[in-house]
Amino acid sequence: MNSSSQKGEGKKKVNEIKTFPVPFAFGEIKTNITINTNSPSTPSKEQIIKQAMQFHLKGNIPEAAKYYQLFINQGFNDHRVFSNYGIILKNLGKLQDAEVLYRKAIEIKPDFADAHYNLGNILRDLGNLQEAELSTRKAIEIKPDFADAHYNLGNILRDLGKLEELLHLSESTLESKSINQGYKLLASLRITISNLLQKDFSKTQLSIKKTNDLITQGAINTIKDEKNKKQALTFSRFITSLYPLLEKENKHPESKEIPHFGESHCLSFAHQNLSISSQVKTIQPVLITGGKAWHFANNKNNKWKDSLTKQMKNHNYSEEVFISFGEIDCRKDEGILTYSIKKNKDISEVCETTIKGYLDYMEEKLTPNYSNKYYFGIPAPSRRKESLDELDIKRIEMVKLYNSILKIEVLSRGSCFLDVYALTSNKDGENNNLHMCDRTHLSPKCLSILFENYLHKS
Repeated sequence: MNSSSQKGEGKKKVNEIKTFPVPFAFGEIKTNITINTNSPSTPSKEQIIKQAMQFHLKGNIPEAAKYYQLFINQGFNDHRVFSNYGIILKNLGKLQDAEVLYRKAIEIKPDFADAHYNLGNILRDLGNLQEAELSTRKAIEIKPDFADAHYNLGNILRDLGKLEELLHLSESTLESKSINQGYKLLASLRITISNLLQKDFSKTQLSIKKTNDLITQGAINTIKDEKNKKQALTFSRFITSLYPLLEKENKHPESKEIPHFGESHCLSFAHQNLSISSQVKTIQPVLITGGKAWHFANNKNNKWKDSLTKQMKNHNYSEEVFISFGEIDCRKDEGILTYSIKKNKDISEVCETTIKGYLDYMEEKLTPNYSNKYYFGIPAPSRRKESLDELDIKRIEMVKLYNSILKIEVLSRGSCFLDVYALTSNKDGENNNLHMCDRTHLSPKCLSILFENYLHKS
């Protein structure tokens, strides 16, 4: 899939600006803007800033952008203008251009915490995680109680696989008196996941209780960002359902580990034992939160690709590797289905393009490090209501199609395919609810069944 295929997902809805060029280099900006003022002369620096910010606060983004652009064209310097204009360009998806503006704001005012924070966000989105970490830490150094920066630093440390540092940061957040309950809930959830990733089951149990206690106390309602709120609820419910089903006693302490790269689905088999080629192996989850097949099929670098690259360096101890991505691509409210409908594209074509791009990237990156690659398919969709609407029906058909194409493409590349769909679907293509720990994630109890009955090799 080309780089523009689904790039609108996850961005704020703002009015698109088409009336002026984006500044790639300051001093070389040429634009024709008509500014209506009561004065026959060019407005002053203060007048331009005041007008720009008034438009920005009122949500009139095109007009605010015009005045920010005029300010720059006049050769004026003000850190607020460059930072605010950067926010507009980021929301329009112009990440490289926003990066330039944030760096200019920092050049003017080196102790401007918001600009360092915003630059960190941009660098993370661009797939430059290490520099993103430095920028975000700088924001916290300048403004120690910068809660948003603490939260985003946690995201970056997780993406980099720096679990010990993530635990330390999250524990500090929980102990802070100046950070609200919503952030403490998110920190507690991160501690839970980090403990699980590091196979500390006793601490995982304690942090699950802490997380659920915070939810019961209403901390979830203090999370302003709806995406963060939804993710917190989803993850906490998933881990709460998963934890009792995991085999926690390691009966094979000498077994070698197999890394399992994936989004939340890689946690389903966390630290479970499996016999492969007469050898018992233990599965080590490597979490890349929110990763879609499309993110790896995309031509541009991004935080998911960079996370995979960085975390591979810490998990190169095995000839085998497990891979679980694609479930998010196959949801009702995002991914392939919504994109195909919005763009009037053939679903089969979008599935095939996404899968081929995803596998091409994975094979290129993984093959030098792992001889045997095992790709997991996508579970059949669970019925969430008594009567199905048109989108539900289309999704059922799409998930079946996605899995069939994925299987063919994986096997054609000489890798192994685990047919999760065949395991979980009934005759109508819906989930049979026999092998799940919740509506979305597989139960660890089905791991041996998958390998015994649903493993396909080229």
